[in-house]
Amino acid sequence: MAEMLTAFAVFCMIALFLPLGLKTILTNQHSEIGLQRLEWEVFASQFKKEVRLSSNATVQGDRLVLARNEETVQFEKFGTNIRRRVNGTGHEIVLQNVAWVRFLPLPQGVIIQVTDLNGNQYEVTSRSFISLAQS
Repeated sequence: MAEMLTAFAVFCMIALFLPLGLKTILTNQHSEIGLQRLEWEVFASQFKKEVRLSSNATVQGDRLVLARNEETVQFEKFGTNIRRRVNGTGHEIVLQNVAWVRFLPLPQGVIIQVTDLNGNQYEVTSRSFISLAQS
């Protein structure tokens, strides 16, 4: 009899916490599909700084190439990420969960438009203090 009561108590405890655990798991999965707000703000800040420090901006399809001193910095879509490469080497992920990216050149800067995996759209305009040579 005591074994049956113990087994029933364990079953009740599992049944009590199961819905709470499922809710937590499903909520976390949903939030990881799109861009996180802080992640976008950090990316936008770093992107603006990179453009300000560059002397040349070239848009090549879905790739942005920035020239600075003797270095070239590339931003490009790689799978569902945007990665940054310096001098054609490296693999620094700067933004995740990206479905679509577009770079638009401006006379003194660059616009980047991003759509995340949830379909939310983001845009940031970065201007340089000097006139960028557009190619």
